[in-house]
Amino acid sequence: MSSTVSAVEEKAKLGSASAGAKGPEIDRRRRRRAKISAQVHVKAANAPEPFEEICMSVDVSRDGLLFTAKRAGYWKGQQVEVMFPYSTAAAALNTAQPANIVRVSEQPGGKFQVAVEFHAARASAKSEQLGAANGAVPAMTKEQSVVLAVEPDNRTAEVMRNLLQQDGYTIVIVPTAQEALEVLRTTVPVVFIAEVESTDMSGHDLCLIIKRNERLARVPVILLTRSAQPADYSASHQLGAVVCMAKPFQPERLQHVVRLVAPPPTIKSAYGAPRFSGNNIERTL
Repeated sequence: MSSTVSAVEEKAKLGSASAGAKGPEIDRRRRRRAKISAQVHVKAANAPEPFEEICMSVDVSRDGLLFTAKRAGYWKGQQVEVMFPYSTAAAALNTAQPANIVRVSEQPGGKFQVAVEFHAARASAKSEQLGAANGAVPAMTKEQSVVLAVEPDNRTAEVMRNLLQQDGYTIVIVPTAQEALEVLRTTVPVVFIAEVESTDMSGHDLCLIIKRNERLARVPVILLTRSAQPADYSASHQLGAVVCMAKPFQPERLQHVVRLVAPPPTIKSAYGAPRFSGNNIERTL
């Protein structure tokens, strides 16, 4: 009898230790997520059917996303294709990404919480780390010296234009996110600037479209925020922006950040190779 009790107690201790070990890991994953409003389309890999889910609120990190599905049929280990974020305004930029389901949990009301991990997430992170260690940087040509910004205010747009043209950039400023998406279909800018609170599409959604598109993924994104709330800064970094700045911004600070992420032709020798890590940018400010 005593041996049985000891075995039960030992099993309980092991279970408790295991739960304690998982707790910090779950908390860490939650801290890395940002909740945003964006559409996500999901379908089974290699399936001919159209995308099955359109969700407007998701938790997202650089590795994957968490969304609520209205239907059953997902299971752990399932291979899926994900369009995230999905935009009807940027159909040409929507890219299906291979992923797999890592967790499914049933929710009240017959809904299901689905956690997805992108196949390319870990490989991309490892590649970036190796590239940084070897000093590798993407090639830059004169054709790639375009700075694209979304700015509806004419006065602020003029400040940006005058400021950045001094360094030899080609400045393209459009008033709406939809117009920016049209430019992105044919142009890969060296820097993209947008406001978090943009009216027709948030800066966070624009950042996601860029970072989830293979052709645009290396474009440094600078986000501006009028609210200056900690959540805006945190979400911006989680979604891949190199920096999030309060608006109205100090012109010299914006110029400094743009120079850091994409050294301009006129002073490239002074600033050296471009640095794409958000942490590196933050340490220089």
